[in-house]
Amino acid sequence: MLKTSTMKPFDKGDIFLGCSYLNDPNDDHKGEGRILQFDRDWRPKGTLYTAGTTYLIVGCNFGPDGTLWGFDSQGHAVVRVAPDGIAMETWETDRGFGSVNFDAEGNFYLGEYFIDGEIWHGTTAKKAPDGKLGDGNIYKYSPDLELLKVFEVETAPEFTGFKGVTHSTMHPSGEFITYTTETSRRLMRYDHVNDRQLDDFDSYPDADPNDREDKRWFIAPHYMDDGRLLCTASDGLRLYDEAGHLTLTVALPGYGWAQCCPDVDPRYAMAANIWNGLAARIDLDKGKLVETIDSGFTAPFRSLAGLAVYR
Repeated sequence: MLKTSTMKPFDKGDIFLGCSYLNDPNDDHKGEGRILQFDRDWRPKGTLYTAGTTYLIVGCNFGPDGTLWGFDSQGHAVVRVAPDGIAMETWETDRGFGSVNFDAEGNFYLGEYFIDGEIWHGTTAKKAPDGKLGDGNIYKYSPDLELLKVFEVETAPEFTGFKGVTHSTMHPSGEFITYTTETSRRLMRYDHVNDRQLDDFDSYPDADPNDREDKRWFIAPHYMDDGRLLCTASDGLRLYDEAGHLTLTVALPGYGWAQCCPDVDPRYAMAANIWNGLAARIDLDKGKLVETIDSGFTAPFRSLAGLAVYR
């Protein structure tokens, strides 16, 4: 039975964590979908129990109208919450999406989380209409949820073999999307205006994608308003300038920093770790970790898979 939501109207600086309550002993990604709400000082404000979801809630992000988006990529469900804290009807799709970006016309672009036929052991996922997990493309939709175009983007090989476009972020110019295949060796870009693959923003061309011991890989990118790029990686949080130069690396505790975003004060960034359940605030001016909050969920009950700040 779905519990009653206590989510409040959004205030500037509110922090939202996709943090499902995993309760299926046979599936380590499956459980009661939840998005936790905190104020900017980490005081709890409310909880949304997501209707129509069955797995982790990933890829949390805000649209330009203030709507909070989140994704059950394995169950093909899209969660949207209006700024008044009231959830819209869950959008049931035919593919597993995991991230969203928006253009100036109000269209939105969904990254398809999966490729190929089988997901990693220990969990399950719905299949796409063609019988595969997915094709790892980017899908453009109109504001009224009409599919406008499919961009057949490149994805990168990595050791699990089922990941497509797992994380994505649109450059502030609106001209291209930077994205990752999580734990791969490429930080990729696609020009959705002219429908063409761009050169990688960063990469490790000498790294074997099947070598789990060589942890030179990328996880979750997110553009700041000034065009700098945040990206979590195996060694913590990175900051790049627009030319692709790495200007800052901040070591973060543990492995598994699954999402990042700018804080309401752009001097800071936020990051969330799915393995140890920590959410972190990082001072970008000083280049150091200044605060961590423990969600209470650690592996094997790992569930902190989404993060967004209402800015």
